[in-house]
Amino acid sequence: MTSSSTEKIQISQNPEGYRYSVEPFLLADWVRPAKKSRILDIGTGCGVISLLLMSRHEDLEITGVEIQNTLYQSAVENVRANGWSDRIRVLEGDFQSVAGELEPESFDWIISNPPYRKANSGKINPCREKALARHELALTLEALVMLSAPLLKPEGRIALAYPHYRLEEVMDQLRRHGLNPARYVRVLGHDLVAPKICLVEAVKGLNLPVVEETLTIYHPDGSYTQTMKDIYASFNYPERSHRLR
Repeated sequence: MTSSSTEKIQISQNPEGYRYSVEPFLLADWVRPAKKSRILDIGTGCGVISLLLMSRHEDLEITGVEIQNTLYQSAVENVRANGWSDRIRVLEGDFQSVAGELEPESFDWIISNPPYRKANSGKINPCREKALARHELALTLEALVMLSAPLLKPEGRIALAYPHYRLEEVMDQLRRHGLNPARYVRVLGHDLVAPKICLVEAVKGLNLPVVEETLTIYHPDGSYTQTMKDIYASFNYPERSHRLR
């Protein structure tokens, strides 16, 4: 799928703060919203997923939620710079508070590349912006799924990125809240290493056979696979991230 806009996307980031990784591109490529879908982007950061999606489907209506003021301000500016303030609104606040202000069963898709390391695992980054983006200090997996389920329309879909070692935990939390896994993809750095992250899609109130996929980012020599080249090329945005979070 090619970008719907001939204008290159503009995405600015704080050079000293948290910077997006490969996952937003994978998620934005992976989901397939229907025309005029209403989408909720939880933990939008600088707005990268919302902007990538809008570059392909300009009839979407997207709401982004971001807890950190610096990232919220960046997202608002990026949306404005790309001329999509009428299609993307960005809300500042903790999703656990914001969720109660959103209309139940009003979204076709919920997408999130959340902080996915547990609070008690690994070293917490001394930079608070990076710490909140990487560790579950403000939003756990359980809270994310529990609060998301009521906001999805019947047969609405949720797509999440998490470390591969948490795949079964993600699947379990989704099922507990009536969100039935429909497909997932194991993302490998290259074919000689174990999967590092997974993307999981689930559907509200509808049981479907689970489709399993694999996506490899690099060849062993460090060059991009054709699949990854195609994903990057499909967005009218020249910047690349060379790391998984």
